[in-house]
Amino acid sequence: MCLTKELLVKFYSSMDFSLRALIHYKSLAAFGYPFDKILLEEPWRTYGALRELLGDHNAQLILSMMSKWLNKNGCSLDIEKLKKYLSDRGLWT
Repeated sequence: MCLTKELLVKFYSSMDFSLRALIHYKSLAAFGYPFDKILLEEPWRTYGALRELLGDHNAQLILSMMSKWLNKNGCSLDIEKLKKYLSDRGLWT
C-alpha cells in the first residue's frame, strides 16, 4: 500500500491554513485532541472523523482533494479505495 501515515500528515500540512485551523479546532472541541493525532495514531478513523467534524459533503470534498494530491505525489488511489483505507482498521495492521 502506498498510503502511509506520513503521507496523510504531508497532505494535511499542504492544505490551506484556514481549512487546517477549522479542522484542528473542531477536532479539539469534538474529540479533545488535534486532528493530526488521528492521522498519526488512528488513520482508519480519518474519514469518519472528517464526516463528524465537517459533514458528509465536505468530507467528500476533502477526500477528493486528498486523492488528487496523492496521485500527484506518487500514490495512485481513487476516492473509493481511499475511503476504504481511511475507514478500515484492518488495512493498517
